[in-house]
Amino acid sequence: MARIAAFGVGKRFGATVALDGVDFDVTAGEVHALVGENGAGKSTLIRIFGGAQRADRGEIRVDGRPVHFRSPAAAFAAGIATIQQELRVVPALSVAENVMLGHLPARGLAVDEARLRQRAGEALERLRVALDLDAPVARLTFAERQAVTIARALSREARVLILDEPTAALEEREVESLFQVIGRLRSAGVAILYVSHRLDEIARIADRCSVMRDGRVVAELRRGAFVVDDLVRHMLGRELEAASHAAATPGEVVLRSPEVQLRRGAITGLAGLLGSGTSALLRRLFSPPAQAIRNGIGLVPGERSASLVPGHSVRDNIVLPSLRRFGSFARVDDRAADAVARELIAALDIRPGDPNAPVGSLSGGNQQKVILARWLAARVGVLLMDEPTQGIDVAAKAQIHRLMREFAAGGGAVLFASSELRELVELSERIVAMRRGHVAATLERGRCGEREVREAIA
Repeated sequence: MARIAAFGVGKRFGATVALDGVDFDVTAGEVHALVGENGAGKSTLIRIFGGAQRADRGEIRVDGRPVHFRSPAAAFAAGIATIQQELRVVPALSVAENVMLGHLPARGLAVDEARLRQRAGEALERLRVALDLDAPVARLTFAERQAVTIARALSREARVLILDEPTAALEEREVESLFQVIGRLRSAGVAILYVSHRLDEIARIADRCSVMRDGRVVAELRRGAFVVDDLVRHMLGRELEAASHAAATPGEVVLRSPEVQLRRGAITGLAGLLGSGTSALLRRLFSPPAQAIRNGIGLVPGERSASLVPGHSVRDNIVLPSLRRFGSFARVDDRAADAVARELIAALDIRPGDPNAPVGSLSGGNQQKVILARWLAARVGVLLMDEPTQGIDVAAKAQIHRLMREFAAGGGAVLFASSELRELVELSERIVAMRRGHVAATLERGRCGEREVREAIA
């Protein structure tokens, strides 16, 4: 029997059909992966499972019984735990307190410290993760914080674990550790719904994989019966076109710092493990922002929420740094701003193509394209990008790569950081490898592959 299942589930947001009669289930001791392009309906389905949204039609069952969750707390109480990309922890509290958050054991009016440590330790021991129970969570790595949130779910006897892009911010060795944890949970009978855009991981870890497209499940594949190309074909409804580009001829230096120098017409990659200094370098090159923009420098940050204004329209987010071009801050020429926004929406294939749509309603890949459109509208000559394709689907990723190459081919200079070594090797004319805030090596195109980059940053 399925631990959790959807039968004919539908969900509509205005004129947009997010889910159209979805059937899906996860059984005990199984990893069932869910993949699809941004906007395919994955997030809506897992929010319904997790109690954050309610279906318009259809039925959700847990252990064969119909349920109607009115809140995430109700789903959590029923044994459904969702581990989001943005981990819900309280940095100032200890590891033990975060593991037991929401159900701290009490002795009278005070917290029972002995039981707190015992129960938190037992939950972490189930994962075979050794952490200092008294350490503030603020000191932990992302992977360690993730383990704390999973342990919290286990401390509440979670029977279904929903993992949303769990490896997006992890290093390679941390991914392997997470997979070991998932294997132990699977053996213990926990049902795991695994959502990821990293399709090579899906082929490794999933017992089953369901593919969504346009709000429907269009394929269900079992372990050993599919490869990554099969997933891509089902996601897109077609084959993904192979990228092709001519070798760049770098021009003059347009930005120089102690760590890097950027040339017109070239893409430079930044490689490094978490904490190596790649993100800090990008932020430093963009500081102060007002001066950087005046000098023709734009930044696409690692967290889209740090760059977008969610409650404002796509148009407003595109023209934000360029308001003086359309009049003044007090009075904007709406017609001119609309024309530029519509032109860039069409050129970058931003969906939906409505400049008045709230940018917060767009999928991750389309939000990323809005940020790129912003800097094209501002006519910058240097583009700094931190993990530009993290958390977006394979088709949107190919589009972002194309836009980066077109920007460079038009005379722009690109500096981007990525945790995906293949992406760095395929796109970059030069790769700057960083370690502990310093440049460890500079590798030229044609003289390096993934192995050389990995060795340089280790």
